[in-house]
Amino acid sequence: MLARLLSAMARHAMLLLPCALILGLAFQGLAAAMKPLITPFVVALLGIAMARTDLPVFRGVARRPWLPLAMVAVAMIGIPCATAPLLDMLPLSPGLKLALALMACLPPLTSMPAVAGFLGLDRARALFVTLAGTALMPLTVPPLALALLGLDIRIPFVDFMLRLASLVAAGLPLAVAIRSIVGEQRRQRAAPVIDGLAVLILLLFAIPIMDGVLGHIERTPWRTAGFVLSAFVATVLYMTVTMLAFWPAGRVLACTAAYAAGSRNNALLLAVLPATVDPDYFLFIAAVQFPIYLTPTLSRPVFRWLLRRQPPPS
Repeated sequence: MLARLLSAMARHAMLLLPCALILGLAFQGLAAAMKPLITPFVVALLGIAMARTDLPVFRGVARRPWLPLAMVAVAMIGIPCATAPLLDMLPLSPGLKLALALMACLPPLTSMPAVAGFLGLDRARALFVTLAGTALMPLTVPPLALALLGLDIRIPFVDFMLRLASLVAAGLPLAVAIRSIVGEQRRQRAAPVIDGLAVLILLLFAIPIMDGVLGHIERTPWRTAGFVLSAFVATVLYMTVTMLAFWPAGRVLACTAAYAAGSRNNALLLAVLPATVDPDYFLFIAAVQFPIYLTPTLSRPVFRWLLRRQPPPS
């Protein structure tokens, strides 16, 4: 019964992900109580992504990392260098400009590899880009923030790397456990159940992540709507630029790079931003949850159209 339910959730993942927004808004009372579950949810999503990724393919990506590292470089260095000057010319509030510029510097969401699988993208490269981008973040974000924005961000490199290593180390046993329970021969048949588990976690994940969003909507509905619109425009722009940059390398890779560039882990900086940061940044963190949960569903028809003549990725 549970297996059938999870399989059905996997089949309708693109319909259920937008429902996560409704779920997160509906259970605002639970959001604060569920905050301690954010890290376990991240670990679970990472473990599921590792379990669903073909290990020989991932090892092949790791042995030839230049293209995925180029994806990281374009997304986390090229795009912020190109967009920061453009943002200065737009009639936006200083806090919103700051948020959009910092968004361009950040690595993909930890959940990105799991969702990439639902979109028919390259799971192995999505996982590699997420891990590599997160690992490189302490080296790229502080100098870019200082050079482009005049913002002094101090990210403790050792602490950050230990945190990332602990997430991967915690996700590995889950991946091994899933593979052991399912078995290699049955892994493809069990894939819908594993994917359904990822959808379930993404739905639950929306509750603590959407904490405070309803309050922003009630207090400043039009201002919040403007921030949501800005987050959508930035997401589409970052995806489009990245896709065009990697189009000559192949459609699957270009679409994977585009989705990685559009799904940024905006909450990573919350603990290290200076106390004087513009409060609008925190409003943007709430607003950006809408494109995070809606982009997969909205972009899936585009990706399917672009990849219609491509063989499915491993």
